[in-house]
Amino acid sequence: MRKIYISLFLVFIFCAQNEVIEEPINSESTITESTTSNEETSTTSSTLEIVQLESFENVEFIVQKEKSVVGYLAPKQFLNSGLDIVEGTTREIIGSFTLTLSECDQADSCLYVKDLKIKADISTLKSNNVIRDQAMNNQWLQSALFPEAIFTIDELVLPNKDFDSKVEDTIVGKLTIREIELDTPFSISAYLDGNQIFISGITEIDTTWFGFDAPTKFNAWEVLNPIGIKVELVAKRNN
Repeated sequence: MRKIYISLFLVFIFCAQNEVIEEPINSESTITESTTSNEETSTTSSTLEIVQLESFENVEFIVQKEKSVVGYLAPKQFLNSGLDIVEGTTREIIGSFTLTLSECDQADSCLYVKDLKIKADISTLKSNNVIRDQAMNNQWLQSALFPEAIFTIDELVLPNKDFDSKVEDTIVGKLTIREIELDTPFSISAYLDGNQIFISGITEIDTTWFGFDAPTKFNAWEVLNPIGIKVELVAKRNN
């Protein structure tokens, strides 16, 4: 598996065969713009002061879809020029998980995660090109037939320093796309503030792992594997 680059939680994919060819954009500036846009949705977590928390047990958190986003970053190589980074996102996300923060043998404290399940409707992914989005639904990703991308973790222990409100680590869960389930690592950063937790994560996948080739248009462009998947989640305490 290619190296995972830290950027958050979850996403996904691709360009259209019949798409109108866009002018190539310098990849470095495009990635910077995508990162800047992404940071605008998660500035709350990055500017909060790290504090020490009181222990708690079996608290359920529910994903707030209006504050969350899942998206993909697809490198698109123009055969006669440069590289572009295509981005698509959706806020159609549901999910929940249970957290416990307490003492443990592995560190000063540990964050215990149970019954995590995040589900995104990838048929609603939108980029800046309607033709591309339609082709992704009907041809490449076939998200019209397989609209759900699901990430699950049954149990997970994350070592934590002295009950800090922030955790950075790599987690591994089961990612399901097109009804194909694979163990997938995400590099994540999570921050608990009051009754909300902010989670950012990123990973890379190869489209062939989930049963389809990366899009290409003969003598024009091709999408390069791996594809980046990123998530920005806000979840609220349920009690």
